[in-house]
Amino acid sequence: MAIGLVHPTRLAVAMWLCFTVAHVAAKAPWYWVGTQADVVRWGWARRGVGRARAFLRERPAYGTGLLGVSAVTSVPPFHLASIAAGITAIPFARFLWLCLLGRLVRFGVLGAFPALLGAAGA
Repeated sequence: MAIGLVHPTRLAVAMWLCFTVAHVAAKAPWYWVGTQADVVRWGWARRGVGRARAFLRERPAYGTGLLGVSAVTSVPPFHLASIAAGITAIPFARFLWLCLLGRLVRFGVLGAFPALLGAAGA
């Protein structure tokens, strides 16, 4: 992610935005996969889905918070958090906005890092 070294700055910003939108768009199908959890045939998996849904019904902010943290830090892995968001029925619009915002922050920091290192070394 050396976007921070791209000139002119307009090009770097366009790359940052395109990269973020493409990354989130690639996670949308995984969200959909999570919404299909009801067709799982294994009893242990159905029980796990039921427990996760019950937990988040009582604490809806946990799912939103976890997805936001994952979008920024990739801990837990963002790929898995996208599937979990579908399983636990986080509204799709909320999923998209949280992912876009979190990934904009993440990729902005990562993209700016090389430029900051260059400034520190000068």
